[in-house]
Amino acid sequence: MDDPLEIELKLEFDPSDRERLLGCALLGVEGQSPKRLCATYFDTPDLKLDKAGYVLRIRKEGTRHVQTVKAASRQAAGLFVRGEWERKVGGGKPVLDDKAGPLTQLFDAATLEKIAPLFVTDVERLAGPIERKDGSLVEYAIDAGEVRAGARHQALSEIELELKQGSPETLFDLARTLNETVPLRLGVQSKSERGYALARNRSAAAVRAEPIRLDKGMTAGDGFAAITAACIRQYRLNEDLLLRSGGVEPLHQARVALRRLRSAFWLFRPLLEGDDKAAMFAAELRWLAGELGEIRDIDALLPRLEGVQRTSLAAMRESRFVHLCNQLQTGRARLLPIDLAEWLSIGPWRGETAGPGPRDRDLRGFAADRLERLRRRIKREGKGLADLADDHRHEVRKDAKKLRYAAEFFVSLYPGRKPRRRMDRFLDRLEALQDKLGELNDRAAAPALFARLGVDLALPPLGRKERKRLLEDAEDCFDALIDCKRFWRD
Repeated sequence: MDDPLEIELKLEFDPSDRERLLGCALLGVEGQSPKRLCATYFDTPDLKLDKAGYVLRIRKEGTRHVQTVKAASRQAAGLFVRGEWERKVGGGKPVLDDKAGPLTQLFDAATLEKIAPLFVTDVERLAGPIERKDGSLVEYAIDAGEVRAGARHQALSEIELELKQGSPETLFDLARTLNETVPLRLGVQSKSERGYALARNRSAAAVRAEPIRLDKGMTAGDGFAAITAACIRQYRLNEDLLLRSGGVEPLHQARVALRRLRSAFWLFRPLLEGDDKAAMFAAELRWLAGELGEIRDIDALLPRLEGVQRTSLAAMRESRFVHLCNQLQTGRARLLPIDLAEWLSIGPWRGETAGPGPRDRDLRGFAADRLERLRRRIKREGKGLADLADDHRHEVRKDAKKLRYAAEFFVSLYPGRKPRRRMDRFLDRLEALQDKLGELNDRAAAPALFARLGVDLALPPLGRKERKRLLEDAEDCFDALIDCKRFWRD
């Protein structure tokens, strides 16, 4: 059965900008009255629908009740492409029969009987069509309201652009046009994801990297798109938290997301050769990571300080956070994820070539080659680790971090208990090496960091024996990693 599909781009804006957005002539909302849409989402107590990648809701529109089942498992960066099954129902209780999409095929009757209300979205919507001169047709929906799960609630303010006819490029062109009226950001969460986060009481927590689901049938191009989309999602979720709270952990996780994204660009660079936009994005990501890194250095140092020094550095942190927020509000920062999402979805790197190229390679073979190449590089550069210069050891540390990210990206390509045991052992040894190299780098880089921040502080000097032991421990960790069986080999 061919799934009915929807392709939509979600964009978020500040609630205070809603009236200006509604005044945009392109949307033509003048004279419209908003519709109130109240939707109840359902799942089992142990959230089996969500775990299977499906959403079940009933939306009340006036006196009508419309039931929708969505397969929410296919997502590109910022583009939601989903199977969807919709029908009218007689009230607020789900009708779970053969017309309810695949639910009756996936779950037995006992499971379906446990389905109950979980959370509610309550919004006012203004919607309509946008016809372009090239024949493209897009439907927009501007929503303002909130998500409620028990006593918890969260405001939402977003515009969705759904492609009815034409190329996905139309959605991104519209996004940039609307951005000239009000500042927009890429939306990476559906309403159902917001609701599930509230129901789990996780909506205010910093977001760590989520497992990336890859399969053996993917090409290297498919893998690159999936991995980078996951990194963009992690960044955007933490960026929103950072702007609201200024917290240490959201900033750290946003920076981790950018490091992972930059590692993905490095890892998949055979696919991107000759693409000027790839080089531009790499430079922009380096700039953005640097803006966050300035404050991350302060956050790492503050716990070591007391009294006047701590107060002084905390004030510096506050000042630099204001600067960071100003940078994140610029079009340069806000449009970067949107531009990245477009490039990943329909950029030149996805275009036709004269014949099979790196993009068309099977992902598992590509992954094994890149992992092997990184490991060889670390083995070569880390030889005689204890005798290397500090800056050389730092390069080994950066490559070890790339190898860890690569291993985490590709782990789902190697299912089964034996590869998983090898993977866990490999990552444990890699983490141990990173810890030792990190401690050595912190010692080496501390004087320059303290001077840059204007902090009169020095770490206790390492004694000759202590330094020798730390270097020997790092070399032992290096040898253990090189001796470890490679999980990507059969």
